[in-house]
Amino acid sequence: MATMAELLDCIDDPDDDSTRAYQLVDEIARSGDTSLLPLLAVELDNFLNTGHFYGRDVIADALAGLGGIDVLPLLITASARNLGDDQDGLQTTILELMSTDKHRSRVVLDELRADGPPEIQPQVMSAYELLDSGLI
Repeated sequence: MATMAELLDCIDDPDDDSTRAYQLVDEIARSGDTSLLPLLAVELDNFLNTGHFYGRDVIADALAGLGGIDVLPLLITASARNLGDDQDGLQTTILELMSTDKHRSRVVLDELRADGPPEIQPQVMSAYELLDSGLI
């Protein structure tokens, strides 16, 4: 089974072409080990704080694969942090996650719209637009 240390090593390896990192993400997701969710959330925050968008994207994929819709608020919040990239990877992860359960996604977005901080509201509205667009 893949470990967090292996995943973090891949993320920090300048020679990794992302193949191994995403293989490890898949292994972590298949493990079903939800005890990793808090560790992944901490690592996501670390990558956001250091402006490391590749690390953010890889960890976001691991979170989505392991935590499902329950991590949508965390990913929406992460998308509100501008790291100066186009966020294609993160947005794809959010889109794919929401497509797994549109009804629950809408419930989560309703909660974020009602109780979420103002800085994530544009991302919440964008997520609603994606749900309503028929793209997912």
